[in-house]
Amino acid sequence: MSNSIYDVPNDVGKTLSDLRKAAKKKQADIAQSLNVAQSHISRIEKGKVTPTGQELKEYVKAIGTEEAQYYLKFLKPWEILKRPSFRNPQRDELWKAETSLKELQKLISEDAPDFLIRQAEMYDKRVREEAEYLTSIEHSIAYAGPVGVGKTTVVCKLTGLVIPQEKQFNRQSVLAVGFGRITVCEVSIRGGDKFGIRVKPQSLDEINKLVEDLCTSNYNDSEDKSPETVSQEIQRLIFNMAGLKGESFAELANQHSNSDTLRLNVSEMLKLQERTREEIWFEETSNQTEIEWLKETFKQINYGLHKEFSVPQRIDIIIPAEFFQSSPYELEVIDTRGLDKDGTAVRRDLMDCLNDQRTLTIFCSRFKDAPSSEIYDLIANLIQTGSEQLLKERVIILVLPHNDEAYNGTNDTGEPVDSKDEAYSLKREEVRTALKSLVKGINVKDIPILFFNAKPEEHNPSDVPRMIIEKLDNLRCTYVQRLSSSVEAINILIRNQKEKNAREAYEKVSKSLEIFLNDYHKKPLFFGSIHQKVLIPEMRKTHSGTLRATIRRNGTLYKFDVYFLLGNGSKSVAWNATMSIFHELKGILKNLSGDSLVKEYAESFITQILANWDEWHQEFLAYSEQITEQIFRPTLIKSPIWDKCMFLKGSGFRNDVILAFQVWFNAAEQRHLHDLLNSQIEKAWQEKVLGQLDNVIGNTTKMST
Repeated sequence: MSNSIYDVPNDVGKTLSDLRKAAKKKQADIAQSLNVAQSHISRIEKGKVTPTGQELKEYVKAIGTEEAQYYLKFLKPWEILKRPSFRNPQRDELWKAETSLKELQKLISEDAPDFLIRQAEMYDKRVREEAEYLTSIEHSIAYAGPVGVGKTTVVCKLTGLVIPQEKQFNRQSVLAVGFGRITVCEVSIRGGDKFGIRVKPQSLDEINKLVEDLCTSNYNDSEDKSPETVSQEIQRLIFNMAGLKGESFAELANQHSNSDTLRLNVSEMLKLQERTREEIWFEETSNQTEIEWLKETFKQINYGLHKEFSVPQRIDIIIPAEFFQSSPYELEVIDTRGLDKDGTAVRRDLMDCLNDQRTLTIFCSRFKDAPSSEIYDLIANLIQTGSEQLLKERVIILVLPHNDEAYNGTNDTGEPVDSKDEAYSLKREEVRTALKSLVKGINVKDIPILFFNAKPEEHNPSDVPRMIIEKLDNLRCTYVQRLSSSVEAINILIRNQKEKNAREAYEKVSKSLEIFLNDYHKKPLFFGSIHQKVLIPEMRKTHSGTLRATIRRNGTLYKFDVYFLLGNGSKSVAWNATMSIFHELKGILKNLSGDSLVKEYAESFITQILANWDEWHQEFLAYSEQITEQIFRPTLIKSPIWDKCMFLKGSGFRNDVILAFQVWFNAAEQRHLHDLLNSQIEKAWQEKVLGQLDNVIGNTTKMST
């Protein structure tokens, strides 16, 4: 058989190995059938040699299972969609999508009426998008929660990054753990060929700012109640990099008359010119085990003790893929930086995780605090920015009892709880009750609430990973249902393309939507003050020292990013301005579905419109957030307001800063920025949402704005 018949993927060797093992065959059995040396089979399975088409055919025949024969058919080239990995759980659904798209292309290419073409193009786009999502088996699991809640310990326990022979519990974790304030940056764990660490360093400018924060706080005016807040972990890192301790830093400070000369002295002591390394790998010659090496090397980098590494912005831990063998997916585990009481919960890094459709976010809270105020604030922000649905699809709440605290509670009769299960059940209801006042659009029970006690005698660590994988399964199942719905819509369209009733049903739906669209094309949206929505309220809650630190950075501090908060407020304003319109269309389509003609011939059409309506609206909200930063950042970052606020002092510092920003945003000089933003968001609403619906129904009477 010609080699060109098969499109051989990079993972062919591993797949053949898995199929062979499933058939209980040895490499020697395959080698004998192919009349080749066993070493050749070994090289194929290790990916060092690519088999020819003839070898593939004989290899599969030697395995002798139906699954192996299916794999051979699977390797023939796909014409439209990217072929998924053979171990992709949704490979069959993706093949059905490939087949449907082929049939749909025939319909589009023929001399079909416009109303069929419009539907076909919408269905084609949706199937491609849903298939693209399902083709990848890469997913991230991000842990978020307050400082000291125990996230890092949980991450180590659930990923197997522990040293079991270590008797002391707090020394078992490979990553540095303690009572909070240990990890200096975000840490990710991902699979690879061997053990290693990659470090993305902080920029030189940010390192200088950190040193400036530390030195300035030492010289702060005694009347100023808002010194810069330098976290304990960053302070420890800088001291270690500079070869200082707390006492020696104080002595060094006494030798300088001002913070500027102290800052220059400390910066020189860091020897940043020598700290340029960004990755390190385990060497077989090491006298340590891989896990022991990983633990020690991570500690040195995280504590600033490794002389070749600078201040980390992100640390990637690479471990052999076997650590994730229990999962059918290619996973990345992210331990986010802890939420500070002196900062905002509405952080860019956390919202990036939450808005990533491939990421499952796990909100961690102490048992006694669940849900913590920081997690509550995050959930509230998601709801006020129109992102409530992701709580159902991509969020888990993980409650972390420490030691025996779960047994310290009482039940509804005032009696002490009898068991761990009773304590967990009561706490689960308590969390749900707390969230009910926030969550309106979904059932609060749709947000899983899990429990994990890191003490080995308290919990079976395999339970939580299994439930996390089940949540990922459910997330992908949502996309499978959407893909199946789109494929079915294609099949119905092809089947009914010449049905007169199908056209009448389409026109009935289109007419109702045309009335809706023409009405809202004429109505401009109303926007409120974007800075008053999130930025100013968060300023009122944030520690004065954090405000001073972000002012020193012209608004770009990771735990209080002025530009991100401004954009987030714009997203909230855009949601408030369009929420009623969003729900109104859903009501119109629901009523249309009750019509007998529409139900029989256009129900799938309505289902696809609803799915697109949700997607268009979310894209519009995301655009509102992004365009706000793009419009305001260039002017605000160069504004004199930062220098003005740096000179503010005293107990009224926070209020004075808030007043300065309100004056800046309300000033006539910024009016053109507000007008530009409003016009851009209005234009996006008309084009990215209403205009998309115009195109689907062929509405040619839309109003220009």
